[in-house]
Amino acid sequence: MVTIEKIWHHDNFRIGIRFGFDENLKMKARQIGAKWSKTWKCWYVDYNKENYIEIKRTFEQIEIVKDKNNERPPEPAVMQHENVHIAEPISEIQPVLPVEHKGLNPDFASKIVFSGTAGKYWILKVPYNQSITTKLMDIKGVYWNKSQKAFFVMRHVNVKIKVETLLGIGEIFPPEYFNLETLVTNRCSIIELNEYKTDKKWMMLSCPPIPYLIEQVKRWEGSRYSKTNKAYLLTATPAMLNNLQKIAGELNISIRNNLPDRYLKKYKAVNKKASQLQNLRENMLQQIPLMAHTYTLAMIDYMMAQNYSANSIRNYVHSFNLFQRVTQYQNPDTLTEIQIVKHLAGMNEKGLSASSLNLLINALKYYFRTVLKRDGFDIRIPRPRKEHHLPTVLTMEECARIFSFVENPKHKLLLLMGYGAGLRRSEIVQLRWEDILFDEHKIHVRQSKGNKDRIVMLPYSIVVSLNDYRVLYPSNDWVFAGQYKGEALSGRTVQTVMRNAVIKAGLEKRATVHTLRHSFATHLLETGTDIRYIQQLLGHSSIKTTMVYTHITPKAARNIISPLDMIQPDMIKKSKPE
Repeated sequence: MVTIEKIWHHDNFRIGIRFGFDENLKMKARQIGAKWSKTWKCWYVDYNKENYIEIKRTFEQIEIVKDKNNERPPEPAVMQHENVHIAEPISEIQPVLPVEHKGLNPDFASKIVFSGTAGKYWILKVPYNQSITTKLMDIKGVYWNKSQKAFFVMRHVNVKIKVETLLGIGEIFPPEYFNLETLVTNRCSIIELNEYKTDKKWMMLSCPPIPYLIEQVKRWEGSRYSKTNKAYLLTATPAMLNNLQKIAGELNISIRNNLPDRYLKKYKAVNKKASQLQNLRENMLQQIPLMAHTYTLAMIDYMMAQNYSANSIRNYVHSFNLFQRVTQYQNPDTLTEIQIVKHLAGMNEKGLSASSLNLLINALKYYFRTVLKRDGFDIRIPRPRKEHHLPTVLTMEECARIFSFVENPKHKLLLLMGYGAGLRRSEIVQLRWEDILFDEHKIHVRQSKGNKDRIVMLPYSIVVSLNDYRVLYPSNDWVFAGQYKGEALSGRTVQTVMRNAVIKAGLEKRATVHTLRHSFATHLLETGTDIRYIQQLLGHSSIKTTMVYTHITPKAARNIISPLDMIQPDMIKKSKPE
């Protein structure tokens, strides 16, 4: 027996063809041009009268599956289909909402994609549109999922009708409504908790592959997956166990708790700074063999005790580890000044840059004076002359072009903030909502480079976008939240966003997120802003750092005429653009 039904697949209506395992029927399906759908687990052809007649001619016994859910989908706004009555219309349930987007742009409509299900939600990807996005978020049962970069729509008939009516492009979701009993196919499934012996602030969670369960676990603060242990690592707190018990109750599955008595403690909750420094310590020790750990650990401990920033610790210790590798991990206390200078000369000969060499000398002076208590230690050699490079600067037109190629509202906003307020990459990701002073149109940048605070401007032009964004990404903490709850977006993600935007914009300049900061300062200088104000906005300790922008202002350079052009005025007309 062959059954056929009306389905929505690849942004269009199709005729779904279902039958059991039969090579003969499979061959017939291919003969009429049918394709296999992994989503619907059936064969399908385009929804039209010709294909319907061809199916009746090819297959002997056909059963038409009527609409099981007594709901009539709105008429598609973009694609009109010939009614061949393989799914009878039911008039009892009608959407009460008007179709507001009947004239939806075909290009926009084609980008609306149903991406399957996750537990009790349908996954729907919709391009950002301020009006449509706001109305979608107003529908109860619809929320924005940051990790999937898609809308999660509750699998309920009323929510289905409202979303499909709002978008007005026909039936989008399959008639598969949420039922907790259907999520757990194996009633012997259990959630297992075990001690994480590497760090007892954590516990290991092993669970069955239930999408709804895994989606919830990923959203918990500090949650991360360990490939080595093939389990999720969760903070070992009573609150986390309560979360697990709640979701286990919903799914009607049991928890096997193998944790020792009194293993769960409140104080084990995630501390971001402690976690960051712990990861930094581990990464630095991985760079050297075990025999040299004593020297590096001593340096890390002293710098942490003196409250150095994570970046300073990383730079100093990395340089020190590099020097240890050159000395074949000899005890630094046994090295003489002549030996140290000889090693530095060898490193410089191999191509070490002047700035890296200066950093290394500073790291060695810190180690010998602070860790080894050799107060009189000094490397009596002239410091290498610092190489001066002019920073890359984009024009205003190039900046606007980059922004225009970023479609994701979160990604676009973080680049706009970087350029509009002259923020460093680390300052963008560390922004909290309490730092955005909307009434004063200012941004409070806290504990930036050199552990300093400063106040910068909040551009008027992005206030509306910022408010809309907050509706999409609701949070009382980070402005640009990361993958896991309670964590900020990583700096690497911001850099990737910028790199992709520059490639799409087709710019030949090598531009990074920091290039936007350089461009901010240069454009302010070009429009007549006093360099002292620019120094304060950028957070520079010395005016000398800010003075570099006086050497790269294109407008000033355009007013200067070369002496060669003065003696060959005729050649200017041939080469100078109109």
